[in-house]
Amino acid sequence: MMKRCNKCGEEKPATTEFYSRNASKKDGLEGCCKPCANERNRAYYEANAEVISEQNRAYYVVNAEAIGEKRRAYYEANAEALGEQHRAYNAANAEEISEQKRAYYVANAEAIGEQKRAYRAANAEAINEKARAYYVVNAEAIGERNRAYQVANPEICKASAQRREARKRALPATLTAQEWQYAIDYFHGCCAVCGRPLKDLFATHTAAMDHWLPLSKGGGTTAGNILPLCHGKDGCNNRKNDALPEAWLVRQFGKHKAKKILARINAYFLSIEE
Repeated sequence: MMKRCNKCGEEKPATTEFYSRNASKKDGLEGCCKPCANERNRAYYEANAEVISEQNRAYYVVNAEAIGEKRRAYYEANAEALGEQHRAYNAANAEEISEQKRAYYVANAEAIGEQKRAYRAANAEAINEKARAYYVVNAEAIGERNRAYQVANPEICKASAQRREARKRALPATLTAQEWQYAIDYFHGCCAVCGRPLKDLFATHTAAMDHWLPLSKGGGTTAGNILPLCHGKDGCNNRKNDALPEAWLVRQFGKHKAKKILARINAYFLSIEE
């Protein structure tokens, strides 16, 4: 049986594949075909978008609880299928989704940061408890991961440890791994004081981040106060300890040599200020 669409005039099979149901009609079908009905609905929505949106918002406010309950029930009944759809969509659009997330974060970084801080402040105890429970269950794996990271990123870890120590003393702590690497490169991988290679063939000495003005004397962990000094047997870092630098240089090397070493170190500090 065929049916003529009262909109486009085309004859199409009188089935629900081509016409939407309408119980008020004699044949139980709409008078216009589905493509024409869709076009009519789009045109109506475009012409009345603001009014429709306002009606939807008002309806949602009045029925928010019932709508939420209906959504939860639907999700519970279809959780597995919805989860699979979500994973498939994410896999197919991973790059686009990542880019959208990055763009959103850049545009809303301050608000997001404030939300995170507020959440942590309100849920500090629960967050700490969850972290402790996770650590207990995964202590071995976490330890192994941390050791592997430290081996692969020794300079980053050194900079982090020094910043942490400075923060404990309420001192400036801005040194980055890049700034530390620049210091090592500037002195050609040698001790800034005595010139000894920081990594010799027999591994008797290592590179130490020396606070030129010691932490105990108020020196912060900043590029302008950190030098690579040799650490090990009779190492400069070991001998200097928390002594004031200029007096220590004179005691160790005499006034003439101390003056030359100090000039070299001051030239480095000037280079990072430029």
